[in-house]
Amino acid sequence: MVLSLDTANVKAHLSEIVGRVAYGRERLLVLRRGKPIAAIVSVEDLHTLEAMEAAGERSETGVVHPIMRAFGGWAHRTDVDELLAEIYIDRKAAAGREVTW
Repeated sequence: MVLSLDTANVKAHLSEIVGRVAYGRERLLVLRRGKPIAAIVSVEDLHTLEAMEAAGERSETGVVHPIMRAFGGWAHRTDVDELLAEIYIDRKAAAGREVTW
């Protein structure tokens, strides 16, 4: 499960968050002004990410994010904001198209 909290709530509830991440197998996205800026993950998740990095699972510009790997052709993309913008542009362009079943 992935939680999202702003920095003020993270500061106010850090002890509880650490417990939930360490023992509840949760992950936390830290937000500033509504945008993700960091993540808090368990030590086990950190070791997994480090192992992936050591195994060479990288693009030319950095670590390949596991979610991006799931979509094959997007695995080389590290510019998530630009990718999302492209997706929304494509969705808007396709709005109103007829779908048949």
